Amino acid sequence: MREDRTTPKDSGRSQEILQKLFFKFRESLIMESYGILRDLYEAEDVVQETFIILWEKGHLDRVKPAAYISYLYCAVRNNSLSRQRVVQNNQRKKDRFSETAPQFEHKNYAEVWEIRKRINEAVQTLPEQRRWAFIKSHLDRKTYREVGLEMGLNMETVRSHVKIALKTLRELLGNLK
Repeated sequence: MREDRTTPKDSGRSQEILQKLFFKFRESLIMESYGILRDLYEAEDVVQETFIILWEKGHLDRVKPAAYISYLYCAVRNNSLSRQRVVQNNQRKKDRFSETAPQFEHKNYAEVWEIRKRINEAVQTLPEQRRWAFIKSHLDRKTYREVGLEMGLNMETVRSHVKIALKTLRELLGNLK
């Protein structure tokens, strides 16, 4: 019989322990995360995701019962810092985009549509895998890892496809201002 990969071997005991820890320390773990993220909803998500990962991967089975609490706080703190880095990187990208993006005055809609048409045509000239990697990562806003899983490619391969696609699009559309 095949085991479900998302369920630990001793799932009953682990699930019971995690439930008790979750209900007992949830609020204080959220406050720990909130201290880093300064966003209550993000903090709640981080705590929830931390418990899900602990249950799915069975990490708590390798921790001594006396160290459960410190392990939980450390895991939540690390996941909060990771989330903070992602949020900051996304904000930096948005700021950089807004600084460098051309500012259109929508007085001439025909010109805007012509530019969109040229961009779409340029994207369509890309090889299929490169085009899909670019579309999924930039237009669908998926991570390279998510795109790689969808396309059956390594994350680094997706990154390479997107990098080359951007270079090609810059060359093709360089005269757009």
